[in-house]
Amino acid sequence: MSVKLLLGPSIPGEEIELLRKHAEVLLLSEMGDGDLDAVLPKIDCLLVHFWPERLDAAKVSKMTRLSLVQTGLAGVNHIPFGALRKKVVVCSNAGGFSDEVGEHAWGLLLSAGKRVVKFDAAMRRKGFKPAPALELGRDILVLKGRTLGIVGYGSIGRKVAEIGKAFGMKVMEFSRSNAEEPGIISLRGRPGLERVLRESDAVVIALPLTKSTRGMIGEKELSMMKREVILVNIARAEIVDEGAIYCHLVANMKFIYATDVWWMKDGKESYAPELPFLELENFIGTPHVSGPSAAVTSAPQRRAVKNVLRFLGGEEPLNVVNRSEYA
Repeated sequence: MSVKLLLGPSIPGEEIELLRKHAEVLLLSEMGDGDLDAVLPKIDCLLVHFWPERLDAAKVSKMTRLSLVQTGLAGVNHIPFGALRKKVVVCSNAGGFSDEVGEHAWGLLLSAGKRVVKFDAAMRRKGFKPAPALELGRDILVLKGRTLGIVGYGSIGRKVAEIGKAFGMKVMEFSRSNAEEPGIISLRGRPGLERVLRESDAVVIALPLTKSTRGMIGEKELSMMKREVILVNIARAEIVDEGAIYCHLVANMKFIYATDVWWMKDGKESYAPELPFLELENFIGTPHVSGPSAAVTSAPQRRAVKNVLRFLGGEEPLNVVNRSEYA
């Protein structure tokens, strides 16, 4: 009995052919509803990017042989854990987007710190006249010698730290495990998070969205931070409380929030949030482009396929997630 592997879209053709050497590959995009219903009880593995809308809870309940779900994304909060049987192993694609997302975090940080967006908008206005040079200079954040806080120290956080050290910054990281890296101050628990927030001149959020991280940065946490800090989010929007960050930005115009991720509305990221963030000069946003900048290379997809091949070859897959953090 051959292993049956169901694939969602966005997997390169050459990778599909590689998988076909080890399993019977079925493409979700080529299957009608009747064919899909017939094959679901026979599926052993599922490889998807975003979770397909066609695989609702009723259809997932029919996947009685399913043993592995591999996502092409680094985050897994889109996986319907509650619908999956307990035996199903779920793997993220952690590490697949590290360089590109880490670079984008720095693009946002530099745009904020060097006031690129602010000055560009000012210069486009008719009759622009610059302020005195020293006044302009005081508005710029010089990074050397400043403190960079990284909340979440996985592969993306490490990339952010690597660049931060190159700028001559003092780097602090908050995560669950001790990094034990030269030049990095590693902090744990609630006291560690509070120290990072209080002492940092720039904070980058690089955590997965789980039950414990949802709303982690709220009114209390924002109040701990410096008045002129830059907060960058390249993880998931829901880690930051939407109402709290908006009120904080309005009340503290020297505090800058720069994000590539947006709060979910009706199951999708909303780039037109109910609160008027885009009217604020101390808000910078990009439309979740950091991940796609990696995906166009197909490197993340190849990484996900490689992990499926490990599983099919009898090896322990990498990046197995703790389902209790999400379900």
